[in-house]
Amino acid sequence: MRNLQDNWPDAQITWIIGKTEATLLADISDVEFIIFDKAKGRAAYADVRESMRGRQFDVALCMHASMRANRLCRLLPAPVKLGFDWRRARDFQFLFTNERIPAVPEQHALDAMMGFARYIGAAPTPVRWDIPLGDDDRQFGADQCHYPTLVISPCSSQRSRNYRNWPAERFAAVACYAQSEHKARVILTGGSSDIEREYGEAIVPGRR
Repeated sequence: MRNLQDNWPDAQITWIIGKTEATLLADISDVEFIIFDKAKGRAAYADVRESMRGRQFDVALCMHASMRANRLCRLLPAPVKLGFDWRRARDFQFLFTNERIPAVPEQHALDAMMGFARYIGAAPTPVRWDIPLGDDDRQFGADQCHYPTLVISPCSSQRSRNYRNWPAERFAAVACYAQSEHKARVILTGGSSDIEREYGEAIVPGRR
């Protein structure tokens, strides 16, 4: 998004975002956020449809391939609906888009996201992580993290034939490096599924 703004400062960008994700990102300046509250079920789609009424966009970047997001793509009034290549277009995303970014094997997720920007002509620019943080947020961070902290969330979505999870020993190597070189505290996040427990035990043996 920042890369698009750096290339086209006058572009009007609208971001359809989940209610939870909006609590972190919706304060970013110069972006219109439309909240999709999945807890509302079908009414959430009706809300987006109403927000799209009478509008027209040059391109829709369909950067999340899931059935819920694919259904949202159908509501977007844009002549170009850009999605992932055939292999990465999960949940039949290719049925909801009419153009696709090139296939790149074993590509990092961040690079895949930037593939959308490259496809529409945006030149590379320095990465900016300037998410606005209020004074209360900064104080909470200062209160909770008195020394360098590394947060690891090792497991992606739980689905069959999921090849996106990094091997546990690589997370362990990163954790050891952060501890030895930066004296960092390592925090694992995740749920209580068997695979997440196995990852946690492999990364931090004997953890509680």
